[in-house]
Amino acid sequence: MMIDINLIPAALRKDGKENASLKINIPHEVLLGVGSGLILLLVTVHLLLGVVWLAGFGQLSLRNAYWQALIPDKKILDSISDESKGLKKKINMISDMTTGKSLLWAPKFNAISDALPRGLWIRKMTLDKAGLVIEGSVVSKTRNEINNVGLFISTLKQNDDFMKGFSSLEVNSLQRGKTNAIEVTDFTVTAKLIDTKIK
Repeated sequence: MMIDINLIPAALRKDGKENASLKINIPHEVLLGVGSGLILLLVTVHLLLGVVWLAGFGQLSLRNAYWQALIPDKKILDSISDESKGLKKKINMISDMTTGKSLLWAPKFNAISDALPRGLWIRKMTLDKAGLVIEGSVVSKTRNEINNVGLFISTLKQNDDFMKGFSSLEVNSLQRGKTNAIEVTDFTVTAKLIDTKIK
């Protein structure tokens, strides 16, 4: 047998029935509505995030397309830049050669012109820090093209204005061929500089 001792006055006491009546009864419809609202909110947030992601992806795609469109122009600019550097290098080299006091080029070119025998012509002259490369061709009815090239070289070697500053003048190549059924001999001559550093 248990004795229940309660020191609270009887008027202030609360029994178990009153505590049970304090429980909140929420209708199932309300709970269903709240749950549906939460699910709808989550779906809405998910959709908004998807829209934001799609917008960002679209901007990224547009930027990539823009950069892809710029690639050909960039290649053109790079080639122009490279060509500009090459031209600048050549201009500086020619400037060094033409303004230098060690070599006078006008008399040398005049000597080349004066030394040309009949039937021999110059196609190209290349001037660099190693020397002067002369490319030409020669024709002859009597088939003495090699003699004409030798005469050209010999005349230049005997010209002091031309040989000044050069250590040697040699034939690099001789090649026979035909141009429009005419036999033509192409040749290359190199005049090496005594000092590869042109002042």
